Amino acid sequence: MSSVEWSKFRRFSYPLIISGALRLIGAVWLFGIFSQSGKFHTGWMDANPNLIPLGTSWLWLFNAWDSLQFPLISIFGYDHPNYVRLPAYPLFIRFAGLLTGNYWFGAFLVTQIFALASVVVFQLLAEEYMKPSEALNATLLMSTFPFIFVFMTLSYSESLFFFSIICSWYFYKRGQIFVSSLFAGLASVTKIYGILILLPIIVDLVSLKRYRELIYGLIPASFLMSWLVFCYRSSGDVFASWNDEKFWTHGANGDGVRLVQAILHQGLQGVVACCSGLDPTIFWSVALFVIVVARIWQVDRCLWVYAMSLSGLLIFTAPFYISLLRFLVFIFPVWLTVRVRNPWIAAVSVVALVPLSLIVWLFSLQVTFIG
Repeated sequence: MSSVEWSKFRRFSYPLIISGALRLIGAVWLFGIFSQSGKFHTGWMDANPNLIPLGTSWLWLFNAWDSLQFPLISIFGYDHPNYVRLPAYPLFIRFAGLLTGNYWFGAFLVTQIFALASVVVFQLLAEEYMKPSEALNATLLMSTFPFIFVFMTLSYSESLFFFSIICSWYFYKRGQIFVSSLFAGLASVTKIYGILILLPIIVDLVSLKRYRELIYGLIPASFLMSWLVFCYRSSGDVFASWNDEKFWTHGANGDGVRLVQAILHQGLQGVVACCSGLDPTIFWSVALFVIVVARIWQVDRCLWVYAMSLSGLLIFTAPFYISLLRFLVFIFPVWLTVRVRNPWIAAVSVVALVPLSLIVWLFSLQVTFIG
């Protein structure tokens, strides 16, 4: 191995080692916390008795809230109200479950593999925009950020979505548009707004007058159409993914829809009334995010189109505004604005982020809604 290859290997190994170690240390710490009476137990085990096999009860460290629904879809298939969860992640869990003989362990395995793969592919993409040392620091900060870390540690679809959406743009940047389109398709059937990664690709192709290559957009569109056809054939409702959302909001419209309705009917007064009960943290977070999105323009104007479109869509369609704390950080271009040259500054920041990540993980297992 040449000195250049060895340097690259070390550079990419640091975020992986830290991410893996943080998961291990966190799991051991949390297992101790939830074993105070001599027997491991979390609140989720009371609400879902005998759901995870007793011999692998430690997997409750990696399951909270609706993450439990994905393995159940893999085992029993789709039924209302789970059409809101798209099929890519459950299919990977099913495959891993068939290989391992345990769907819950399969979900754990799929999540961790794609989480660590996301770290690698993000660093590869970041090196397209900044110096390798800066890309390393950005990757360390991204991978230890609380909501990124927790939702790519628990068995949610975020790890697969983050991996596929970053891969789509990375391979497009590398000139491999067919591979990029396949990953865009994968993102689209992981989270329905994954299709928006087509926007920066279309903008760039049009600006370069490469009109013939727009045909590749049919690939992710066909992925999404296949899911809609499946919804229609299995439930009789082509829009089952949208309509099932109301079950999880207890039959009411989500916060985003209610805000739109308030603006249309009452103007500014309606906005004030609609937002009066919200946690002020949400306003602070969204305001800070707006500033970060503005910086994306300096990094890549095509990605700014993606970030603006997706963040706007999420703000006006989010079922619960506290979920924005989770959704917005997975708009990957925001992390390309993080350019830290001094490794000591990056190290201090990581040290500060690690305990925050562990605390958020703890909250999720204590049946505290974190997004």
